[in-house]
Amino acid sequence: MNRSLLGGVSGGLALFLLLSGGCATLPTTQPLAQLHQQQAETLFRETMARQQECPCCFDAQARVSIKSLMQNGTISGFVQAKAPSFLKFTGLNPLGQPLLFLTTDGTFFRYVAVPEAKGYEGLVTAAAFKKYAPQGFDPAHGFYWLAGRLAPEKLRIFSVAQDPEGQGLWVELAYAADIAEGKAFRRHVLFDPTQQVILRHLVADPDGRIMVDVRYADYAKASEGGSDNCRLPGLIRIHANHNGAIMELALGDWLPDASFTASDFRVDMPPGFQLEPVQ
Repeated sequence: MNRSLLGGVSGGLALFLLLSGGCATLPTTQPLAQLHQQQAETLFRETMARQQECPCCFDAQARVSIKSLMQNGTISGFVQAKAPSFLKFTGLNPLGQPLLFLTTDGTFFRYVAVPEAKGYEGLVTAAAFKKYAPQGFDPAHGFYWLAGRLAPEKLRIFSVAQDPEGQGLWVELAYAADIAEGKAFRRHVLFDPTQQVILRHLVADPDGRIMVDVRYADYAKASEGGSDNCRLPGLIRIHANHNGAIMELALGDWLPDASFTASDFRVDMPPGFQLEPVQ
C-alpha cells in the first residue's frame, strides 16, 4: 500500500479522529404494519449477527477534514483499527513524513505531535479528552463506530419504522448492557434493508437531544472476495452537539487481510520528546 499521501494540516487538530460536532434532531418516521415491523426487525437482527463474523481489523488510507468556528483543515494519513476498541491514526505531512500519531485502546490514549516534539497521554475518561470526544461516543466500541457496525452486544429494540424519504428503516434500540447500567441512551439507526448496511447512527439523551450523529456512505469490500456482510464505509461524517464542528473521514485503499495485536497500537516516544500526562 502506498502510504505517501499528500495533505495539509491546520494546527490544533489534536484528537480529531474521535472528535467532531454539529447538530441534529430525532428522525421523522412513518409507522409500519405489525407484520412488516416484525419482518424488518428479524432482518436487522440477522444482519447484525452475520457482521459479528467479519474480520476484526482494518487498515486503510484516510483523509480527515474538520470544519468549525475555530479552525478548518485537512490531513491525510492512514488509520488502523482492531475490535473492539483499538484505533491508531498516523497523520502525514505533504512529503509523506509522520506529523502526528493518535492511538487508543479504549481506556488510555496517546497523542504525539512530531513538530512540537511532545506527547500527551491519559485516560479516555479524563476531562481534557471528554472536552473533544462527543457525548454518546464510547471509546470501548471505537472499532465499530468506524466500521459502520454495532458492537456485538445484546440489543433491545423498541421500534422499527419507515424513513419518510425512502432511505430505509429507522430502528430505535439500546444495548442491553447500557440499560442494566442505568444509562438512558437511545440509539436511532437508519438501516438499509436492501444493501443491509447502516447509513446513520444517532445517540440521544433521555430528553431526546442528539448527542452524536454519524452518517455512513460509499460502502465497499475491504478485499476482493470479501463478504458483502463485511463491507466498510468509504465516507464517515460525524456531528456532535457539544462543540459545533463537522468532521469527515474518507477511507480507501484497504490493506487486504489486515491483522493486528494490541502491541501494534503502542506508539513509543522518540528520544528527546517530552511526555505530558492529561487529566
